Amino acid sequence: MSQIDWRVLSGPRVTRRTLMQLATATGAAGFAQYLDARHTLLEGARTARAASQDEPQQGGNLRLGFLISQIVTLDPQQLSQGIVAGSILPSIFSSLVQFDEQLGLIPDLAETWTVSEDGVAYSFTLREGLTFHNGDPLTSADVQYTYERTTNPDFASPHANKLALVDSLETPDERTVNLTLSKPFAPFLAVACTRGPGRALTPVPKRAVEELGDEQFGITPVGSGPFMVVPESVKVGSGLTLAAFDGWYGGRPYLDTIEVQLIPEPSSGVSALEAGDVDAIDPAPATLFEQLNSNPDLAVINGPSTSWRGVVMNYARPPWDNIDARMAVSKAIDRQAMVDTAFFGLAIPAVGAIAPAFGWAYLPPDQVDNPQAFNLDEARALAEKAGILGAKPVIISSEEIGQRPTEVLRTALVDLGLDPQVDFQQAATFNERWQSGDFDMFLHGSVVDADPDDGHWNIFYSEGPWNTYGYKSDEADKLLVATRETSDQAERARLFQELQGVLERDVAAAFAYHQNDLMAMSTAVQGFTPIPEQRYYEKVWLSS
Repeated sequence: MSQIDWRVLSGPRVTRRTLMQLATATGAAGFAQYLDARHTLLEGARTARAASQDEPQQGGNLRLGFLISQIVTLDPQQLSQGIVAGSILPSIFSSLVQFDEQLGLIPDLAETWTVSEDGVAYSFTLREGLTFHNGDPLTSADVQYTYERTTNPDFASPHANKLALVDSLETPDERTVNLTLSKPFAPFLAVACTRGPGRALTPVPKRAVEELGDEQFGITPVGSGPFMVVPESVKVGSGLTLAAFDGWYGGRPYLDTIEVQLIPEPSSGVSALEAGDVDAIDPAPATLFEQLNSNPDLAVINGPSTSWRGVVMNYARPPWDNIDARMAVSKAIDRQAMVDTAFFGLAIPAVGAIAPAFGWAYLPPDQVDNPQAFNLDEARALAEKAGILGAKPVIISSEEIGQRPTEVLRTALVDLGLDPQVDFQQAATFNERWQSGDFDMFLHGSVVDADPDDGHWNIFYSEGPWNTYGYKSDEADKLLVATRETSDQAERARLFQELQGVLERDVAAAFAYHQNDLMAMSTAVQGFTPIPEQRYYEKVWLSS
C-alpha cells in the first residue's frame, strides 16, 4: 500500500471526495460506502429545495411525532436508542465536527483541526465564546471531562470503544484539544467526533452533570446545540419541547420550538400527520408507506441505512446453548417472507451482520455459503434432535424492533413446533431485560456508524458491551481483533467474510434483515436535508 499523508484530514473542511479516497486507501471503505449511500439520497433533497421559491421564515413550532413510547435517556454518552440518537440528540448537542450537505466534514464546535502526517495526532481548535445552554462556557476542559466520563469503566458507556485507540488527550489552553492515537484510524473523526454518530466525544458540561446527577442529566440534559430542552416540558411517555438557543454559535434557528410527541401506535402517527396534528413522523411505518407516498401534501424519505437485525438466543438458558436448537430456529425463518410481510419489501434479507452499504465486505446471498438458509424440513429435524419441540421460549421485544417482525418470528417458531410467547415491553424495561440477560431470545441488532466494526465488535466480541447473551468464540475474537489491526481493504474484507462464516456457523445470531430508513413530513416543512439515520433541524422552517 502506498504511503498515506494523513494531513488531508485536517480542517476546516474535509471534502467528501477526500473522505472517500482515504477510506478506500486505508481499508475503511465501509465508511466510503456509508458516505456514498448518503450522497445518493441528498440529490433529491437539493432538487426539492431548488423547487421552492419561498424565503425562510422565522418562528413557528415544528411538531415531530416519534413512533416510540418512551425515551430512555438523552445522555449522549449513554444513549443507544437508535431513533433518539439520530433524530433528537443532534438538536440538543453539538460536537467537534459535523457532516455538510456534500458529506464532507466541516466545523461544529471546532473551527479547525489538524491531523499529523502519520495519522495519530489530532489537534482541534475550538471556536471562541462557546457556551452551554446553562450559560457555562464550553472549553477544552469540557472535552477532556467528556473523554474521561465516556472511558470511565464505572460509567459503562456503550461508546467507550470508539475511544479505545486514544493514548492521550491534552488541553494546553482553553481552545485547544490534542489527541494522540495508538495507530491511524481513518473513520475516527466520523465515529467519535461528529454531531450524531460521534457521541463518544460530544461535550457535556461538568457542572450540570454533577449538579443533576447522571440519571437526571439523561432526562433534562444541558447541551450546546441549536435547541435546548425545556425542563418543565419533559413528560415521561408523552414527549418534550426543545426551544431555540439564542447562544448557539451558528445563530438562532428559524424555528422557535420543536415539540416532540411520542406516538407508539404507527397508524395513529399516520393519522396525526394526515390530519395536520403533527408536521412529521419518524420513522414512517413501512406498512403504511405507500399511503403516505401517494398523499400530495406529504413528502417521504426512503433511503439506505447501515442497520441489521437478527435473533440472538440466550446461551445461559438451555436449550439455547445447544447449537442444534439455535440452528433449528434460524433455518425456520423465511427472511424474504419476513421482509415482505413485516416491511412490505422496504428492507433487505440479511446474510450476516454486514449491511449491503458496506459493499467492499458484503457479498450477496447467492455468493455466500449460508448454513442458516430457510429450510423448514431441516429445521424440524434439528428441533427434534435437540429436543425442543413444544418448548415455550419467551421473545422480548419493543416498539423500536416492531410488532410485525416479532410476530413473523413467532409464527416461524410455531411452524417449527414450538409454543413461543411474546413479551412486548416499553424501551426502558426492554433495555433492562436484554442488558441483564433476562430473555430467551430477541431481535438484536445495530445501526452501524461508519464501518462494520461497531455492529460486530459490540455484539459478537466476547467482552462486547452489547453481548449479553453469552456468545464466546476464540476464533471470532481473533478475527474481530484482526479486522481492527489491518488497514488493507482486501484483507479486511477477507477477515469480515471469514468472520461472517464463523458467526453463521455458530448461530451467534439468526441473521434476519436490513431495514430501510423511512420518514414522512408535511410539504410545509422546508429546509430539511435527509441524511440516513440523522436529523438536523436548525435550518428547517415552516412555510405559511
